[in-house]
Amino acid sequence: MCDLSFVIEDQNITISTNGLPNHDFESTLGCCATAQSMSYTIPLTPTDDPNCNPTVSSDGCVMAAIRGSIAFTVTGVAIYGPEDGPGGDAVALEEGAYQQEEGEQPVDLGVCHGHSGPGGEYHYHADANCIHWHAAEGETMYDYNLDSQRTLNTHSKIVGFAFDGNSIYGYTGWNEDGDVVEMTSSYRLKDGADGSGGIDDYEYIQDLGTLDACNGIFSATPDWPEGIYHYHTTMINGEGGIGFPYFINCYGSELPSDDDGDDPDCSGHGETWGPGIGPPPPGCENGPPPSGDQSVEKGVFSVPWLKSLPPNSGTILLSVLVMASVTRFAFKESAFDSNAQGQAGRVREYRSDLARA
Repeated sequence: MCDLSFVIEDQNITISTNGLPNHDFESTLGCCATAQSMSYTIPLTPTDDPNCNPTVSSDGCVMAAIRGSIAFTVTGVAIYGPEDGPGGDAVALEEGAYQQEEGEQPVDLGVCHGHSGPGGEYHYHADANCIHWHAAEGETMYDYNLDSQRTLNTHSKIVGFAFDGNSIYGYTGWNEDGDVVEMTSSYRLKDGADGSGGIDDYEYIQDLGTLDACNGIFSATPDWPEGIYHYHTTMINGEGGIGFPYFINCYGSELPSDDDGDDPDCSGHGETWGPGIGPPPPGCENGPPPSGDQSVEKGVFSVPWLKSLPPNSGTILLSVLVMASVTRFAFKESAFDSNAQGQAGRVREYRSDLARA
């Protein structure tokens, strides 16, 4: 079951989580997903990065990690970059854009494009919109179809938050006329590429889709009618091709001061390095970044009690944040799922109990 706590200090908030989702899931080949001890620190008020102009290109922007965590969902689950352990685009592989070479480490994504790495950390490589999906009577998570979220007739809810503090919404947004449209990536495969080369197989084409080089846009949302910079999940680009980078490719705003790029990149723990996988990158010998424990304000909440609430009841899991900060940035009511299931995941072949209550 997903479990979260938070600490507010100065202008940042640190979310501590066990990394388990609020829905039934599949660990797949990295069996098995286990409770983690993870923390994410983001600013309460995002600050524009003066060196970054993502409408033109990603030059000058802080790039998101190609492997390892780049953001987290509103339920505290890690959002990873697009590449898998062997270095290919995990989502392109899952969608059948290419086949792995013989002898390569096999990669398989489960429902909602999530799975666990060898270290047991469950994470999403794309989609994650299933955190707001509710199975009808007689349905299980196997009945979830991301197309149902791509064709919403309303603006998507918040799926997660990037490390710069900006929100990540689902597939749909508003265009300049206020109509609901599917948001599209402005990246496409280079000539002759198929995604097996990972991030290097893609190129940014300004205005190809609705989103910029970071997969973001400044526009109105239900939570910020006056307009705000935010990201969207994508599954297609402006030409109808695959929607790399799926979540974000760079950060349009500044990262917290303790994550300014001078520290070693210790992302990828549990997938590309860690116990039973391989040695850590230089400077990461002490393990992944520790969670903070000093605070001005603290809060703790557990998600399982939400099972007693009806779907879409609008419960504010982090409502205390609204009271703790008068800034324009806070966790919004529409961001959070109110029907947690909290089942443990297993390898697909053995998930006969996926819909167990």
